[in-house]
Amino acid sequence: MFELIRGHQLNIMLGLSSICMVIGFFALLTKSLPKRRKMALTDLEFSASILLFSDRLAYIYHGNHESIGFWMVRITNFLVFFMTISVIHGLNLYLVDLCRNEIGLEKVPMRLRIVEIITGIGWAMVIISQFTGLYYYFDENNVYHRGPGFLICYVIPFLALFIQLSVILQYVKRMSLSISIPMILFSVVPLMASVCQAFYYGVSLTNMTIVGMGIVLYVFAILEMNQKLEQAQKNALFEAQNESRSVRRSFEQVMQAIVNGLDAKDKYTRGHSMRVAEYARLIAETRGMEKSECLRVYYAAALHDIGKIQLPDFVTEKQGRLTEAEELVLKTCPVIGGEILSEVEEMPYVKTAVLYQHERYDGKGYPDGLKGEDIPLYARIISVANAYDRLTSYTCERAPLAQGRVRELMLGGSGREFDPKLVKIMVDMIDRDTEYMMREPDEESVEEAERNDISVVKRMHFEQYKEVVSDGIRLSKEYLKIRFETRPDQGYERKTSLPAIILFDSFDRCVHRNERNIRNLHYAEFGEIWMDGNKICTAAREIKTDITQKESMDQISEKEWIGYEIEAVCIGDHVKIKIGSRYQFVDVTVALADSTRFVFLGMTGEHCTIRNISMTKMSLAMDQDHIERIAPEVNYFTRKDGDIPNVEVDGYRDASSQGMPVEDGMRLFFHTRSLPEARLVHHCAYILLYYSDDGTIDGKNYQEYACIRMDGDDATVNPKAKNELIIQKDEDFAGWDDWKEANKAGLYYEVDFLRKKNKITFITENAGLALECHTTVPKEADCVYVALTGNLCVLMDIRIR
Repeated sequence: MFELIRGHQLNIMLGLSSICMVIGFFALLTKSLPKRRKMALTDLEFSASILLFSDRLAYIYHGNHESIGFWMVRITNFLVFFMTISVIHGLNLYLVDLCRNEIGLEKVPMRLRIVEIITGIGWAMVIISQFTGLYYYFDENNVYHRGPGFLICYVIPFLALFIQLSVILQYVKRMSLSISIPMILFSVVPLMASVCQAFYYGVSLTNMTIVGMGIVLYVFAILEMNQKLEQAQKNALFEAQNESRSVRRSFEQVMQAIVNGLDAKDKYTRGHSMRVAEYARLIAETRGMEKSECLRVYYAAALHDIGKIQLPDFVTEKQGRLTEAEELVLKTCPVIGGEILSEVEEMPYVKTAVLYQHERYDGKGYPDGLKGEDIPLYARIISVANAYDRLTSYTCERAPLAQGRVRELMLGGSGREFDPKLVKIMVDMIDRDTEYMMREPDEESVEEAERNDISVVKRMHFEQYKEVVSDGIRLSKEYLKIRFETRPDQGYERKTSLPAIILFDSFDRCVHRNERNIRNLHYAEFGEIWMDGNKICTAAREIKTDITQKESMDQISEKEWIGYEIEAVCIGDHVKIKIGSRYQFVDVTVALADSTRFVFLGMTGEHCTIRNISMTKMSLAMDQDHIERIAPEVNYFTRKDGDIPNVEVDGYRDASSQGMPVEDGMRLFFHTRSLPEARLVHHCAYILLYYSDDGTIDGKNYQEYACIRMDGDDATVNPKAKNELIIQKDEDFAGWDDWKEANKAGLYYEVDFLRKKNKITFITENAGLALECHTTVPKEADCVYVALTGNLCVLMDIRIR
């Protein structure tokens, strides 16, 4: 090893010397280092470069008898000894600056001041040696020889390095690794090299290691400063973000004060503007718009009524219908609002949205009669949100409309007053709002409009069949029990005047006979079942009834009330209904078209009354075995099972694939297709990261880390991890409508997983949408599982590599 170095050391010396000289210039020019540290590093690097270059020349001219050789060996050897001390002096200056600025010492340690004295003595001894031959001398052949005091030239730098090392070790815990590591190496490695050099004369190990450590010191110094600059940038960004959030909060507070002042002019519009803003933001989010755009929509919607500031009070505060003249005055509101907001140059979209919010999709709106997508998007969104809030709020004439009626009216305006795509989004929001929370709070104790809701009313009367049908109650795995009493109207026979059950599906939970409503409200009627067991099968595949007679109806008076108890449950694509009374028991099994649609139960009848209605739901452990299968299972699988069974997800995360442990380098393949009933972006496949003791979803100690939809949205419920999503759309992404169509046609996904300790990354791409998710799970999470789930989709040919 040493012979190899000896043979190439001149080239090594030249290379290291050149690197040090370049680094010295870079250190001198850099602005990222503190001034004192920069000068110390420059001194160290230039001294190291001169040291090694001089050492190289000393070897080259060793034994040269010419005049140039005579002077070169003397000058270069002097520089070697002198610059060795200079390098240590440069390191000491560097360490002094660290003590002051990094370690935070008020006073520089006395030991470093002693090093300054030692280096001064060292320089003096080198000069004295030139005249006394203490360190070295040259013979008549111009050959270098060690002098009688040669060891002293080692003692001085050794002592300085030992003292510096003691300071470094004392304060090492207060230094970062990028500072402490090179400082320790600089103090230790040259000492070790000097010991080796004592045994291998003719090899400049000490000088080469000193120069090498100088290079290492510079590299780590730059890395340290880069880290500090990066942290400073992050801090500056954080402060800027805080400042931005503060400004935004102030703006929102001012904006809310303005709109509250507007809404306060009429008790029936209190809170209207902020509700419209929130609905508009939700529509924008569901549509897949960026967060910044959703915020813009929110601001524009909050200010949509600002034009009312300049309208006369007799128009804005009038209770009841406006005259034609007053209507014309009211129609100037968006124009006035646009003029007011034209001064807000930083937010031009607000003016545009407010000005055109009353344009209609069919071109019959105002002020300019714009049509279709010529109407700005923000204005179209506000139009839908504003209409929805008007329908779900109290007015001087009525209470909020029933949720089903609101849905019907919104769909009735689709393609005429509103953008059909936005209406579909609004309808889906209504559909998911099962508790009817998106409405004006009932703070005024206004009497609710009468509804045919058998969970509320206690009595219903039916004349013509299906003329009145109760609001539907959704059937699920929860056991539904309904009790009531019934009797026929006077003059009608009990056998023909009975209550009946309608099984159906509809956006508004209501039964419809109008073709337009059937189409717009996605209505489907599965069948009708009378209390005596008679039935009509429509969209269901089959309805089977078993009737057990207990008592003849002929002996029951027409004036007598007969009690009934209905039990109903839906599991998958089958419904079980049991109808019990004192005279018979009816067991009904219904095979639905498939398991993708909801099933609602509505009560109707003909020439009869029902009273004392009560309804309860029980969470019983029910599965498919509790219902006799009367028709084959329907699924939409078009591919065979892969490594694990295929899965059909008929509702939001109501089924999932088998869990698989996540491993670094793992690749997951699967084919997915949205079901025929799918109509929204989030009706797609989801990737679920989780933990449970047995590896199953909802198993013991279940913890959910990430649930990421393939459209790029985070659907995680109570996340126990930190998720960072990166979504990119390339030139193949043609919009969300096309993306939904691609999902309906079927997509093949490849998902790559990377795991580094507690950080899991998965990457996938399809239909022009690239998705990258970084999940940081808890450090104690040794095992993490991945499963596939979704909403209204099938997951097929699932394979793991």
